[in-house]
Amino acid sequence: MSLILRLSKKLRYRACKGYTWLLKGGLKSCGERVYFEFPVRIEQPQSVSIGNDVVCYPRVWINPVLAWAGIQYQGEVVLHDRVKIGYGVQISAAGSIVIEEDVAIGAGAVIVDHIHDHRHLEMPIFNAPLSKPEPVRIGKGSFLGVYCFIGPGVQIGEHSVVAANAVVTRNVPPYSTAIGNPARIIPFHFPDEQGRATDQNCGVGFG
Repeated sequence: MSLILRLSKKLRYRACKGYTWLLKGGLKSCGERVYFEFPVRIEQPQSVSIGNDVVCYPRVWINPVLAWAGIQYQGEVVLHDRVKIGYGVQISAAGSIVIEEDVAIGAGAVIVDHIHDHRHLEMPIFNAPLSKPEPVRIGKGSFLGVYCFIGPGVQIGEHSVVAANAVVTRNVPPYSTAIGNPARIIPFHFPDEQGRATDQNCGVGFG
């Protein structure tokens, strides 16, 4: 049985390498050693830039929006080097979403720079024009927990943690943790002169 499992894993890896090769061809730019596990859905691949050593696990959906409800947009998604994206993550940009180096994103996380504008009462919300896109950036070395939500305009500082199921609608400072719905900041951890973490409870939260 173990031999069959090893063979199955090897065949799957080779199949995904071929699948990755097919997807890479349409991207705006793509680095080396990128790996997509089937199935990964990339809309408008000409608006997606990917760095080196990026991994996307199954059911990731990357969606740069170019048109919705008769309105044109210029959505762009940029994944820098060594980004790891977990199962079922959704990334949707009508403007710009940038995920910096060494970011890991847990399964089921959602990152958007827009919402469906609910002020159009004459139509279903899903069919309404999008809100004005506000750029989103996830700072290098950060970790986004499973099923968290990162909303329009959020800037997450480097080496920060977003807890599982957190709903983040405001900026997260570097070296901090965001937890809850709506997300609030809990103790910072600043690096000392040797680069080690030193915890400090700043008492800052989101209103």
